[in-house]
Parts: sequence; C-alpha cells; structure tokens
Amino acid sequence: MKRLFIRILIVLTTFIIATIITSRIINKDSVDMTSGMGPASIPVVTIQYNGISANRMYGYEDDMDLSYMRQSITPLMSGRKMSLVIDTYGATVLGIEYEVRTVNGSRLIEDNSISDFTVDSRQIHSDIVIKDLIENNREYEFVLKLELSGGNKYNYYTRIISPDEYHVSDKLEYVADFSSKTFNKAAAEELTMYLEPDKTGDNTTFGKVNIHSSFDQVTWGDLNPLRVTDPMITIKELSPSTGSFLVDYYVSINEDDDINYYRVREFFRVRYSNERMYLLDYERTMDDVFEDIKSSYQGNNIMLGISSGDVSLKESEDGSNIAFITGDRLYSYNTIDNKMSFVFGFYDTFTEDVRPVNNDHDIKIMNIDEAGNIVFLVYGYMNRGSHEGQVGASAYYYDNTVNTIEELAFIRSTHAPDLFIKEVEKLSYMNANGTLYLLIGDVLYGIDQASKEPRVIAEGLGEGTYVTSKNGRLVSYIPGGNKTNSTRLMLLNLDTAVKSFIDVSSNETVLPIGFMGEDLIYGVARKSDITNDRMGKTLIPMYRLNIFSELEGDLMTYERDNIYVTEGEVIDNRIALMRMKKTDEGNFVYTTNDQIVNSESMTASSSSLSEVVTEKYEKLTAISLKKEIDADTMKHLNPKMVLYEGDREVNIRSKGDSAEFIVYGKYGADSYHNAENDAVDRAYEISGIVMNNEGAYIWKKTSRSSKNQIMAIEASETSASRGSLAVCLDTMLEYEGVIRNSAYMLGQNKTVIEILEDALIDYEILDLTGCSLDMVLYYVNMDIPVLFMQEDNEAMLLVGFNETCVVLMDPLKNEIYKVDMFEATEMFEENGNCFITYIRSQEQ
Repeated sequence: MKRLFIRILIVLTTFIIATIITSRIINKDSVDMTSGMGPASIPVVTIQYNGISANRMYGYEDDMDLSYMRQSITPLMSGRKMSLVIDTYGATVLGIEYEVRTVNGSRLIEDNSISDFTVDSRQIHSDIVIKDLIENNREYEFVLKLELSGGNKYNYYTRIISPDEYHVSDKLEYVADFSSKTFNKAAAEELTMYLEPDKTGDNTTFGKVNIHSSFDQVTWGDLNPLRVTDPMITIKELSPSTGSFLVDYYVSINEDDDINYYRVREFFRVRYSNERMYLLDYERTMDDVFEDIKSSYQGNNIMLGISSGDVSLKESEDGSNIAFITGDRLYSYNTIDNKMSFVFGFYDTFTEDVRPVNNDHDIKIMNIDEAGNIVFLVYGYMNRGSHEGQVGASAYYYDNTVNTIEELAFIRSTHAPDLFIKEVEKLSYMNANGTLYLLIGDVLYGIDQASKEPRVIAEGLGEGTYVTSKNGRLVSYIPGGNKTNSTRLMLLNLDTAVKSFIDVSSNETVLPIGFMGEDLIYGVARKSDITNDRMGKTLIPMYRLNIFSELEGDLMTYERDNIYVTEGEVIDNRIALMRMKKTDEGNFVYTTNDQIVNSESMTASSSSLSEVVTEKYEKLTAISLKKEIDADTMKHLNPKMVLYEGDREVNIRSKGDSAEFIVYGKYGADSYHNAENDAVDRAYEISGIVMNNEGAYIWKKTSRSSKNQIMAIEASETSASRGSLAVCLDTMLEYEGVIRNSAYMLGQNKTVIEILEDALIDYEILDLTGCSLDMVLYYVNMDIPVLFMQEDNEAMLLVGFNETCVVLMDPLKNEIYKVDMFEATEMFEENGNCFITYIRSQEQ
C-alpha cells in the first residue's frame, strides 16, 4: 500500500512538472507561423528485369553506410545489362551518375555518368552495361546518383550480382503469377500444390495469412478485393536455386458504397528445380488504411479494421486521452471533448503516389498527458517534409490546445532505415524537462531541448550490459560495460535524472538482468567462479539474484544451495532462469531451469485493444473505450506544423550498434547480436540470414545440396604428443594452406578460437556452440569443415553429409566414416552441440 501511495504521488508530481516545464520548452522560440507538411519531391527509381518491374528505390540525401544498405539485390541481365526507370514526378534531372563498389564500400570498382537515356512523360529510361570488372556470382553495391535542378543531389542503393544460372525470370514470374491468382479462386486451384495447410495456420484473420493457412484464406475468403495499384516486387535474397521476394500493393473492398483501402505485403521464399518451383515459405499481411469517418466509430469502439498486429496504444494517466498508431499514422482522441485529431503521418489518406506511403520508418508515442499533449518520435526514412530523403529520428510535441506540432530535435544517421529503427528501439525516452534520451551505438545520450547539445550519460552499453523498463522510464547499466569486473550497478530514472547505486564487494561482480514492471532484477557472481567454457567464452555464474525497487531498495533475494543462474529472461510477469550447478571437481554443468513470478496485478486501463469478429471480415482490431462514442458530434482536427527560427538538428552521427552480427528476416533487420551462435540460432528460427558489421554473409537459410563431402580432408591420427583436438585444428589449418603446431599452442593455454584467429588472418572464426547440426551443415555445404568438441575435450571434424548421414573425420580412430543423421544429432546434443568453424574472406 505504501509503494502504491508513493507511486501515485510521483505520477501527480511528474504531471504537474510536465505541464509547466513542457509549456516553457515549446514556447521558448519565436514562432513565425504554421504550415502543412511539404509534399514529397524526390524521384523514385525502379529496375526493369525482362519486362518485370522490381526493386523500387527511394532517394537519400546523405552518403549512406554501404555495409548496411540491404534493401534489395538486382541481378544483372545478359551482358551485365541493367535497365533503370526514373520516375521524376515532375522534377528536373540535370545529371545521372553511378558507382559500383564492394559491399562494404571500401573499394571503388567503377564510376560512370549516364548520357544515353530516353524521356517518356515523367519517366527517364536508361539501359547501362556494368564493366567487365566484377566477378560472377559475387555481390556488389550499386549507387545511382541524381542531380536535380536547384543543386539537390540524391543517392539510390541496391546490391547487384552478375549471376550464372540463377533462374531469375522463372522465380519472378512464379511470384507474380502466384500473387495474381490468389484473386481468382478458379485460377488459384493450381496453387494448392504449393500450400501446406495445417493446424498451425490461423484461419480466423486476414491480417496475417501464411503457407499453412487454408486455400480459402489465401484466396481472400469472401472479401472479393480489387487490386488498385500495380504490384511491386523487391528481390531480397538470391542464390542459384532459391530466392526471397516481397510484393507490395494496395487493394480496395467496396462495402455499402464505401470504399475501404488496404495495404498488402506478401513474402515469398522459393526454390527452383528443373521439374517445378517449390514454395518454401509464404506470408501475407493486410492492414486497413484507417479513415476518420463516421463508420469507423461503433458503440464504444474505434474500429481499426483488418490488422496484421502493428497497432500501438497509449493513454494519459486519467484515461481521458488516448494516442494510437495504425498504418504508420498517429491519432489522438479526447474522450471528454469527443475530439479526434490526425496528429502525424506522411500520407493523409490512400494515394497512388508511392513516396508518402513508403513505410521505412516507425512512430513511437513517448508520452500523452491529461491535457492531450503528446510527445512522440518519428524515426527511419523521412518520406517528405523538412527532412525528406534523410534517415534519422525526429522528436515532436503535439500541443492539443492550439492544435500544432513542433519539432523538438532531429538526430541524423547514415545507416539503413531498418537498422536505424532497431537501434532507436533499444532505448528512446523524453522526460518532463524536455530531455531526450537515446542509445546510439553503445553510448547513451541525453539531449537538452534548450541547448540542443548531446551529453554523454554512459558509454560501453553493449549487449548484456544494460536493461530498460517496459515504459522506458528506468535504465540500469554497468558503468564502463565490463561484465566480469563490475562492483557497481547503476539505476537511472530518466524522469528525474536520479541515480541509485547497487554496490557489491571487490571480489564480486554485479549484472543487470531485466525489469518486472519498474522493479530491477540483478545478479551477483563471485569473481572466483567466473570461468571460460570449452570454446574459451566467458561464463558468469550468478549465485544470487535480487529484486530491487528504486523507492525501497532490495525487495527479494533468490539464492539456492549450489545453484547458479547464467541467464534470465523477463516474460510478462515472470522471469525464466537458466541455471547451472558446480560439480565436486569445480566445473559447472546445466541443471533444471526455474522462474520467479510477480504476483502484483497490473493497473487496468480505461481503453484497450480488442477484437471484433464478423462473418465476412473475420477478426477486426478495435480500441475499446469505457463509454460510447458520439460519432455525430465528434470534432475532427488536422494539426499544422510550427515553423520555427533556428535549427533543431542535434549533432550526433550514429556509429552503429556495437554488436558484431545482424540478423535479417522477411522484412529487413530483425536483431543485433554480439554472439554469432545467438545470431545463427535466431536466423534459423525466422528463416533469415546473418551478416557481420562489414556486410559479409555469416549464415543464411538456404537449400543445401543433397550430399557433399570435403574430399581434400583425409584421415589423420593422434599420437603421444598430439591429441585429437590438435589433430583437428592442424587439419583445418592445413586445408586452408596454413601450417601450425596446434599441440604446442594448446599447451601454452591458447584457446581453440585464439589458435584459429591467429592463423587464419582475415577469416571470421565462428563459435557456434548450441547451434544444431542442421544449422552448421550450411558450412560443410560450402566446403568448410566444422570442428566438434566433446565434453571430454576430444574432437572430430564434420566433413560431409548426405540425406541420411553425416561424415566425420575421427582422429582417435584414424578414420573417416559415416554416422546416421539421427544418431549424430543425438551425440552432438549430448555433448552440448559444441561447434567451431569459419568463413573465408573471399566468401564474405
């Protein structure tokens, strides 16, 4: 009860301060006038591949970091030809140039200007031939540069590849044909051979349909939609047999003379064979383009319609005002005044102009107060307005009283939009004083609205060194980021800037684990227990966990005899604990997991997201309020942008996340990881790919050959001076043309990783401990051996496979032999799936 009273007091105090101070922040500059957002003005570029439009590209004002520009890949046609279509939308193009670079941008392969083109209405067409300076089947970065009248210059990016036999036309035609036939049930009968309907498919919503959905669901049920825009295909990934594609378009549905528009996106992963095409994965999302019209309000519901799930809702403390995001647009509703405001969006309503509806950005509601004022963040690619063509994060303030929006700060980035979005989502918060907090790379900045000067709050905040509360108000971190030698943990309240310290003894280290509500869970480990696993990676077993309150200190301690927690994950109101125990020999082995449950009930909101089920449209998303909405008397507002004096740009150039590996999924960047095994595991789960921060492939979900064996590797036996691990290491290195005495280096206490890193210069050494056999066969398929270590530190090499067996080189037996796939899987799992391999520099 005491905690509840203190929290209520803090909320009331914060609101009073916010109202006073935010008003001062917003009104401190001299304001000239208000205006609507300027229209989009930058041309759009697409590729024509044998008559099929693909790979729409938007213009960037800055020179982007090429390592991260992975929006599309363009296969060159015969003779390395590339057909470009520039849709000018009335802009005057003065010059066209292009560059071809390595994927990380470090080396220029070709640069040239384009003078041979034709002009048709508002389009410019040009066929260019890339010089014979690129290798077949290797990716490069292509940068198109346009100069417009007025001196504005814009860059357009796509990867290119000159393929041998990639069957691109077959794949593109299959994707286009499949998408088109879903609108005709008779024609779609041909698609049944590709679908895999089962109980995992959700046939209750059109918001998300996949390969496991029913035929009726894939063919739109009884909706009878009409495709109103041409489908645009984006080639995401390409290999000789497989390919990943996105298809974007809009459909309309006529209902009682009202036309509703929906944004549709389809994902395909396909495999080509000489006999037929195979559909490996399919997913379709459908989202209603919300219209602020009478029919959108039914009873106490704001009807958002069919949704794929991307709806964000936040309400003021007293429940009188709500803010919600649907279809990349922000709205607010005042329940007392019955007032609906379209606060922000790059498009007002359905439009066939592809530039405003580009969804390479996101919106975050940071705060809404009882007066209906909203602080929100727009981050990613800016479709139009004062930052058109830039990637960055804009903090805005919506003043409900005067119905205006003012930009508070803009942080610019040269990273790809999807990566920057993931970066901003790690930590972004604005408090009542107008201080904006952003975690950029591994640095936490505080940006004061008055000075626009970024202040470094903390550095070294890499993966596992910090955690944030769900509402973003609290962050806990290790000062300096050293997990093995941290005797102090910081808890920072971003509202008040008050810091709490958690100190442990000099022979201990303390780590943040997560938040339950606003209570911090942290762990304490003895430095004497910190050790390395078989691969040389650091293991920090925590003998004690604590739940800590900013107001009351430690609330609870979790400590069990001879039990050590190595990892914790907060899931809703519980924290799942991965645990180990110490053997008599002093080694750590895994034991049963456990959990801590939070019994505190959550405060009920006045509004919530709900589902309304109809026979025709199936599940619809709605916002349910406590009282009915009077649609007849509702006021509808469209705020204006405040034109201000001075510059709101904050000089922080994003250096990118400190993580080494990036996972990409169906729709772009999915997650950052420091550990390669975590990255590969995540990519396997979502059928994605793993890249390092140089733009090199580390792993990809792709079809492998039915069989393969590295014939250059022969059996080699152990000796009195050379154990199986040394033999395997020497064999791997000799296979790559390097001679080393691994037995001697192991005797010098060098780890397996260190030996390989020292010998294989410019290679990426990969510790894939915990990854499955199916995952690591990707490397054997590429003629790269995989080292397998057993719990007794004996080792073997994985050098081949077929559909039923794997091939092992076993130094203890001095033999290369086959093992049944299931038996091998069981053996590997019993020994912890302890795998090490590498990627060659030429394959990066």
